[in-house]
Amino acid sequence: MVAVALGNSVGLLPSGIPAFLVGGVIDDLGFSEAQAGALSSVEMMTVAVVSILAAPFMARLPVVPIAVGGTLLAVLFQLVSASLESFWPLCGARLFAGLGSGLTLAATTATAAASRSPDRLYGFAIAGYMVVLALMGSVEAVVIDAHGIGGGYIALGLLYLAAIPSLLWLGHAKRRVQNTSNPGEPLPRGELLLLLGLMLAFGLGPGPVWAFQERIGVDIGISAEHVGAIFSVATLLGLGSSLFAGWLGARWGRRWPLGAALGVLGGSCVGFGLLSQAWVYVSMMMLFMVLYLFLNTFLFATVALFDPAGRVGPAAVGAWMLVLGMGPGLGGLLVGVGSYLTLGWFALAVCGLAGVVVIPLGRSLNRLGAG
Repeated sequence: MVAVALGNSVGLLPSGIPAFLVGGVIDDLGFSEAQAGALSSVEMMTVAVVSILAAPFMARLPVVPIAVGGTLLAVLFQLVSASLESFWPLCGARLFAGLGSGLTLAATTATAAASRSPDRLYGFAIAGYMVVLALMGSVEAVVIDAHGIGGGYIALGLLYLAAIPSLLWLGHAKRRVQNTSNPGEPLPRGELLLLLGLMLAFGLGPGPVWAFQERIGVDIGISAEHVGAIFSVATLLGLGSSLFAGWLGARWGRRWPLGAALGVLGGSCVGFGLLSQAWVYVSMMMLFMVLYLFLNTFLFATVALFDPAGRVGPAAVGAWMLVLGMGPGLGGLLVGVGSYLTLGWFALAVCGLAGVVVIPLGRSLNRLGAG
């Protein structure tokens, strides 16, 4: 459980703390906003693509050497990044750091999918990742302020290095594969496409809203410091919803929790575009974070049910991260041509489309005894 949480942290932190790294790069190295954003996008996209490409092979490959090797590669290029000051060499270093994180994420996701209880494991793993994210957000802010962006990269490298001993236990969680059908058995193409479509929609709809939460709060008169405090409280509530998703599993079926959570999440995105008072913003932030982190855990666990051999999980997480990396740019485009309300309606439409996809998937889940 700790191994999966820390492995997830190595794989997902590139998408969780880009705001701190972007600011540090702009302040210390004099890069433009576009250049700083490109560095984070390169790393996030590399993590996503590697996870997708590794997915077909995860049923047969040993997860521990992949996870440890990927993490060591990520550590090495965090340290290399700390010594660079030019854009293109730093861009290359972030690409290789993303390559390492992507391998770790693929191995960790495959391990969770192959465990005896993926629901429970995902619930605790996502909650553990959110704790690491909250801690690293504070650490990065202090370290970058004191030692510059190089110190921020070194702090990430040290965290990754500290995670390696726990990754040695990943192999113990992959025993469920031995009790499944042939790990090389082809997956139904229709179900696989629906799953990937659902994960893409989950990243594409709420993702841009996530990227603009801070700016929306500031624009209605809330200070950046207070927005950060609100985000921290909302994250704590989201930890509870992640644990609840792990406990819930298939107790109430999967179609109705998925459909209902997607619908209400889309509604909260529209709510961000209608804000005029601080208390409404706080309410929408809490609702958004609780549902987003619930769905994060619940969806990943649902994906695992379709392939205990662990091939679909890395592909689905990679697809989600791929569109999540597009969130800031897409959100900026929608706000530029319209408003925050335009952004909210877009998110609601995508969440609604994802809810439609849940219907045929629910029939497949019924056949698995988990619908």
